[in-house]
Amino acid sequence: MVSIETKLKNLEARRKKLMEQRTTVAAELEKARAGRSESLGENGDIEAANTAIRELKNQVGDLDELLGDIDLQFSEATDRLTRERDLLDRNKRADALEKIASAATRRARDVDTAIAALASAVIALRSELPADIRLWPRHNANRPASTHEIVAGVLADALARALPDLFDLSNDDYERSALSLLVPRAVYSDQPTPMSAVDASEALISAQLRELAIGIRTGTEGLPKERDRDLSRVPDEEVFIVKSVSYIATPFGPPLICGRRRVHLLPKPVADLVVSQGLGLRMSSPEGIGALEDEKRLRRDGIAVSGDSSIRFEDCVSLGDPMHLRASPEEIAEVERAIG
Repeated sequence: MVSIETKLKNLEARRKKLMEQRTTVAAELEKARAGRSESLGENGDIEAANTAIRELKNQVGDLDELLGDIDLQFSEATDRLTRERDLLDRNKRADALEKIASAATRRARDVDTAIAALASAVIALRSELPADIRLWPRHNANRPASTHEIVAGVLADALARALPDLFDLSNDDYERSALSLLVPRAVYSDQPTPMSAVDASEALISAQLRELAIGIRTGTEGLPKERDRDLSRVPDEEVFIVKSVSYIATPFGPPLICGRRRVHLLPKPVADLVVSQGLGLRMSSPEGIGALEDEKRLRRDGIAVSGDSSIRFEDCVSLGDPMHLRASPEEIAEVERAIG
């Protein structure tokens, strides 16, 4: 990105010098035209005046060609810089997701260690109970609960008491098995048999985060909220920009600049905003077509040059995020909390 930014600065500096040269030559051209007009009634050397005007017009044309080349290179470099910044941002977010996935796996090992100790305690509890013990009736059954059902009920209630937010505690009627508390609110894995904490964490958390991280890193996926947006349904409109504007055009990277006195293809929400604020004219309107024809005439006559490609963001009217591509402050805060 540093090399691209350096190139953009060099192009801006080169364009500034060429613009100064063009301004000087254009002034000389206007002066020469005025002199020729005055000499018409004074028997002046018209041929010499014509020669001087042709040379100045050629200089203006050459400078315009150079400025056009700079415009093109500046646009291409800006696009590359936007892509590089997008890639950097995607890699940063993908790294954060992978960090969360690794942390979840590490914590799951701690859970497995704790579960091993818990299992020993539960086995010890069960060993204290006679096989024929009968304490409370089994839910929806006309028989007492077995020893393993009793211990399962104790374990279920203990887990639900320690982690109440993970279980449905809405039913306080103890004519049901306490084992029903083991049904959590979360989405289960497709695995048909119970898994270790590490395996369950891998299936439910880490694997999905890593898959999302790969998609974000390669650009085939956005963040979860971005994937819900169908940007392909946003139509485009041609608009002749009267005053330079900038707007958020992608989920990542800097705003896009649309230079004045040019036709730009804009998403409809942006086009509507530009037209409503008097910053542009739709090319589907007579006003837009007329404005473009006037601009072409001025360029042919050497009075105007193409739009200023070195325009700065502070020179633009900022339209913000009219397509709502960026996360809200609340969403950003949520991601930052997740990343830590």
